[in-house]
Amino acid sequence: MEKLLIMGINTRGLVNSSLTLPYKTYSASYYCTFDFKLPYKEKHILKQKEGTSCGFIEKNYNPGKLLELSKDFIEEVDGIVLSSGISCNDFKGIFKKHKRKIIGNQKTEHVEDKYKFYKKIKNKYLTPKTFKINYGNNEDNISEILEIAKQYTNISFIIKPLQGSGGYGVSYIKYNDENEIIFNSPFNASKKNKDETIDINKFYNEYIKYENSGLVVQEYINGKNVSSSILSTKEESKTIVTSNMLTDLDFGIKNSFKYCGNIVPFNINSTNNALSLEKEKNTMKHIKRGSEDLISYLKLIGSNGLDMIIDKNLEEPYIIEVNPRFQGTYECIEELLGINLLEAHIKACEGELIEIPKIPKDTYSIKRIIYSPERIKLKNNIDITNVYDIPYKGVIIEKDEPVLTIITPKDNISNVKNEVNNAVYLIEKEFKNDKKVN
Repeated sequence: MEKLLIMGINTRGLVNSSLTLPYKTYSASYYCTFDFKLPYKEKHILKQKEGTSCGFIEKNYNPGKLLELSKDFIEEVDGIVLSSGISCNDFKGIFKKHKRKIIGNQKTEHVEDKYKFYKKIKNKYLTPKTFKINYGNNEDNISEILEIAKQYTNISFIIKPLQGSGGYGVSYIKYNDENEIIFNSPFNASKKNKDETIDINKFYNEYIKYENSGLVVQEYINGKNVSSSILSTKEESKTIVTSNMLTDLDFGIKNSFKYCGNIVPFNINSTNNALSLEKEKNTMKHIKRGSEDLISYLKLIGSNGLDMIIDKNLEEPYIIEVNPRFQGTYECIEELLGINLLEAHIKACEGELIEIPKIPKDTYSIKRIIYSPERIKLKNNIDITNVYDIPYKGVIIEKDEPVLTIITPKDNISNVKNEVNNAVYLIEKEFKNDKKVN
């Protein structure tokens, strides 16, 4: 293989890895930020211009646009690597013949469709109760969700798209005594005066974008979000790292499950400080072996991720979903283990598993995505240590859209958290100096 195309919403990390390998690197992405190191050839959807809004990713991005943008590249290259935002299932029509060029999973519908995934594993692994809502009349949707909630009044649920990632389109709901469903946050669900009764029109407007695929209603499990990164061939699987996955809820943002980053590796004592050493080891072994077993059972190859939730009792984890591609922990893994994860992925797809190095004791890395608190215009290029995905000077970032990413390694968990907090402080200071745009 001589020419490698990397496709996804943000290809910066993978491109950096590819540039150290003996390939001509091509990139097709949504973002191309100020700190993006240009490969041999590159195309992107979002054109950042001074005084112009970057818009909203949910409205402006879809895999079809990316495929159309990169069709010349797809014809030209020998291999294709997919990251977040695009799937092998998107290679349809004129692109179907190029599916064979994908280095990685070429069949993923059984895991990307959340209900098919649930049905496939529910009798073999611990899973939350999950129900499929076929999109139809909006009143019928509400009625169907209400019937599910009535059957399980002691359970809270979340609604999420049948297909999707990053925590977008996920809402927490609960049935109340007045025969109503309410939107809420897990943190204030018991405070009735803060409940927001579900509104049919609001629901319809929120979820109309998913009408072609549908929705799932899934039991809400209160616990720690844990993610395993696994390398696998057709014959075996190995866990690279296990991390604590961060969402908006971890930062006090109500009723938002949007992905914000990771703490790598997962510190099990952050879940239960009274945990015995023996139980800690047993739980981590269970997560590791269970992750490897599941990825092999699903016949996935290369780099894949498994999202789980474990409660404070640290019994068997609930399996939530599988991401059959590179994970958000990508650069944290490379930093902590000193490996080229793209190279390891390619080798695994060819049948070879690398030796996984151990993370040095008491060493951590945190990834934190920062979202814009307001609609702002960036006056300057942000120049802060350990900050990446930096927008171009003068662009307008819409409220709640991603602005940049912090990735920092340190020699213990307290130091790495302090490093991130210092970076957040400096970034927020920049936001205050930037002009709020109406």
